[in-house]
Amino acid sequence: AEIVNGISEASREQSAGIEQVNQAVGQMDEITQQNAALVEEAAAASESMQTQAARLANLVDNFKLIEGTSPRGTVSSKPNRPKPVSEHGHAAVRRTPLPAPKRAAGGEDWETF
Repeated sequence: AEIVNGISEASREQSAGIEQVNQAVGQMDEITQQNAALVEEAAAASESMQTQAARLANLVDNFKLIEGTSPRGTVSSKPNRPKPVSEHGHAAVRRTPLPAPKRAAGGEDWETF
């Protein structure tokens, strides 16, 4: 009877241990799936950022610093057309006027940014 009781107790302990291992494996699987989802999100964000960076680079190429060159220093492939020139001989840049500075409530002359 003692041997059977010992076997029974060992079997219960083994079953409890297997259950704990099973729970740990389940938790590791869940975390692995979460990590895989995060990796996919990071890859999608990286691809989106790469696309946006390429678009931004194309937009920046539209600004001319010196006639015929882009900000990256490459020669423009666009046809040469007369462009407005500033008094310093550089391509003129169209600027939008800024709104007038606001005055502080106390009548002091402080500008807001």
